[in-house]
Amino acid sequence: MKAAVLIAPGKFNIEERPIPEPKENEVLIKVEACGICTLEQRLFSGAMRLPLPLVPGHEASGRIEAIGSKVVEELVPGQRVALDLVERCGECYYCRIGKSNLCLNRYKDAARMLGGFSEYIVVRPNQIFSVSDSVSYEEASFAEPLACCIHSLKRLKVAMTEDLLIVGAGTMGLLHLLAGRSMGLRITVSEPNSARREMAAALGADFVIDPKATDISGFGRDITDGIGFSSCVVTSPSPSALEPAILAMAKAARINIYTAYEDVMHIPLDLNTIHRNELLITGTEGRGQEDFFQAVRLLSFGKIDVNPLISARTSFSGLGEGFRIALSGDAYRVLLMHSML
Repeated sequence: MKAAVLIAPGKFNIEERPIPEPKENEVLIKVEACGICTLEQRLFSGAMRLPLPLVPGHEASGRIEAIGSKVVEELVPGQRVALDLVERCGECYYCRIGKSNLCLNRYKDAARMLGGFSEYIVVRPNQIFSVSDSVSYEEASFAEPLACCIHSLKRLKVAMTEDLLIVGAGTMGLLHLLAGRSMGLRITVSEPNSARREMAAALGADFVIDPKATDISGFGRDITDGIGFSSCVVTSPSPSALEPAILAMAKAARINIYTAYEDVMHIPLDLNTIHRNELLITGTEGRGQEDFFQAVRLLSFGKIDVNPLISARTSFSGLGEGFRIALSGDAYRVLLMHSML
C-alpha cells in the first residue's frame, strides 16, 4: 500500500508498505479520502511539531476491509465509514471526566497518531462511525471538522432563533454556518474577503458584512432592535477581528474563541465590560464522540451539504501541489483521494 510519510517540514516520501493486519479487537479500513486540514498544513510548514517521521491525516473516510475476531460491534466488510483518527487514551483525567478532546496523551505515541494519508489503516471499533451509502467519501471526510463546529456551538449553548455572529468565512467558519443553520439560528458572517463573503451568502447566511466597511456593533444592534448578537464564534486568526466582535455582543452574550493564534493574544477588552454585561468568553479544542456521531448523522440525513467546500482533489503523486493549494489562502478543503491516479 502507499503511505505519504512526512519526514521533515515540507518533505514527504511516498512509501510502499505492507497492508497492516488487524488484531482480534481491531478493524482494517481502506481509506478513500482525507482532508488536508490546518493541522496537516502546520505540520508541513513546520509551525506545529510532532515526532517525525509521521503519516499525517485525520479527516478521513473509507470502507471496512477486515474485522478482528473479537470485535463485538455489528460491522460488515464494505461498510462506508468516517474515522476518528485523533488518539484518545481513555485513561487520563480529562478522558475520565468526559473531556476526551483535551486528552493529555493525544500526541504521545506517534505510531498510533493520525495516519489518514495511507491507503489502509487499522483502528479500534470506537474510532469508526458508519455513514449512509448516499454520502460520498469526500463528504464523509468532513465529519471530523464538522464535529468540531458542533462542539463549538454546543459550548456556546446556542438556542433556536438566536442571533449568531461568525467572524471569518474560511472552511471552519462556513462549517459553523452550515451547522448553525441546521439549529435554527439567524446568522451574520463577518469577512473582509469578497469571494468568501459570496460563498457565505450562497451557503445561506442571513447577513454577510465586510468588517472594513461596516461597523459590526452598529449592524448587530440594527438587526436586533438595539440588543446585539447573543452569541459569537471567532474563526479568524486575525488579531484585529476579535475586538469589534466583542463590542457587538448583547448583555449575557457568549463568545467562543474557536481559532488558534500563532502569537500570544490578549483579550482586547476592559474587564468591567465582562463584569457588568455578564459576558461569557470561552474556547473550544477538538470534539467528543457525541459531536462526531451527530456530525455523521447530519451528513447522512442530508441536512448539510459540504460539497461547495471542496476546492480541489489530489493524488499521492500530486500531494505537494495539494499542499500548495491548501496553503495558498484561496482554497477551502483540498482532499487527498487515495484511488486517484
